[in-house]
Amino acid sequence: MPQCSLTLLLSDVEKHLPNDADWPPMPALQTLLSKGRREALPADTTSYLFDLFHISVEAGRDRPAASVSALGDGLDASSGWWLHADPVHLVADRDQLYLSASNTLGVTQSEANELVAEFDRFYAEDGWQFLVATPQRWYLRLPQSLEMRTTPTAEAMGRRVREVLPQGDQALVFQRAMTEMQMLLHASQVNVRRTERDQLMVNSLWFWGGGELPVTTSVSTWSRVVADDPLARGLARLHGIEVDTPVSASLGLVAEQSRLLWQTTVESLELSEQALFAPLLTMLRAGELAELVIALPGLGCWHINRAALRCWWRRRKPLCSMLRRGE
Repeated sequence: MPQCSLTLLLSDVEKHLPNDADWPPMPALQTLLSKGRREALPADTTSYLFDLFHISVEAGRDRPAASVSALGDGLDASSGWWLHADPVHLVADRDQLYLSASNTLGVTQSEANELVAEFDRFYAEDGWQFLVATPQRWYLRLPQSLEMRTTPTAEAMGRRVREVLPQGDQALVFQRAMTEMQMLLHASQVNVRRTERDQLMVNSLWFWGGGELPVTTSVSTWSRVVADDPLARGLARLHGIEVDTPVSASLGLVAEQSRLLWQTTVESLELSEQALFAPLLTMLRAGELAELVIALPGLGCWHINRAALRCWWRRRKPLCSMLRRGE
């Protein structure tokens, strides 16, 4: 019998859950979840990934998501103290500011390069370096560390900005720098042109996930990683593990690995049923896969093996009841 196991980590599933009456036919996923053993799983994908690779962080400190993600994006993260620097739009509502529109801003590569070049010139004497991995994913590398805690962009979205600003001994200094950056953005010709085209301005940057590249002290149990998330790719590279992208890899890899982590972002539940759940169910039934773990942050984590599929008394349940938000 094969000993290969697969952990399937699907990000952003909650965003794609339909209304109860609009669930597409997904018999494979329905069977897998109904037969599996369920555990709770928080919505914090960053913490879950760090835990999967056994990288711990001192209490009260950020997990160094920025440096690891930069490594996953192919940047040299071996030196410096890193922060994510996500381009965002702040919305004013009476006397409050709210964080809105990050990935939906539609920033182009040329706009990102121009804005980052302006920041680099302004902060050159401080040794701050801004880097663009993608038009929506920027980083800030500092020569010194900062004692502060941050809130990831996804968690801060839609909340009052003052509630989620960086906190800690040096946070006030950095908050002032953020205000300074907002003034630079307001005056930038990039935003002048965006306003003329009736596009939202990039009127702020959101910083989170600060830290140096961690030193690994444990040997990872993963034999291979397939991922499109730069954090997952970076964690794999940190451990010297071979990395593929979901676009270039196939499920045929499963039989070749003892323990495979497959992470991807869900864009369509129906496509996931055809590309992932149905073939994985077939592999489990045929004994080509010893164990499957389906991790859906914010919804749960299910452990399924071939023996579980034979538990006839575990009848198939409606997906809307198993994937109901908040349960």
